[in-house]
Amino acid sequence: MNIASSPSVSGMQTSILRQEISSHDIANINTTGYGQYTPYQTETSPAGTRISHVEREANSGEGLSNTDLATEAVEQKESVATLKANSAVIKVQDRMMGALLDIFA
Repeated sequence: MNIASSPSVSGMQTSILRQEISSHDIANINTTGYGQYTPYQTETSPAGTRISHVEREANSGEGLSNTDLATEAVEQKESVATLKANSAVIKVQDRMMGALLDIFA
C-alpha cells in the first residue's frame, strides 16, 4: 500500500487544515469586523477526505469578531482527535507491512 495515497494521510492533512483555520479565527477574536471562517469537509474517491471549500461568515463591522470561542474549542479538540486517530492507523499499517516483510524475508 502506498502510504502517500492512504486515506489516513488525507485525513491528517484535513485535520491540520481545520486546526489552522480554527487557530486563525481564535487569533482574530478581538479584531473589529472579523468574520469567522468555516471549513467544509467532504469525502474523496475512492477513499479519504478533504476540505472542499471554506466560507467566511459576514460580520457587520460593528464590534469585535463573530467568532464563537466555544465552537472553536470544540473544533480544536476534534481536529486533534482525528489527527491522532489517523496517525494511529498509519502506525498500524507500518507495523503490518514490517511483519509482512519479516515473513517473506
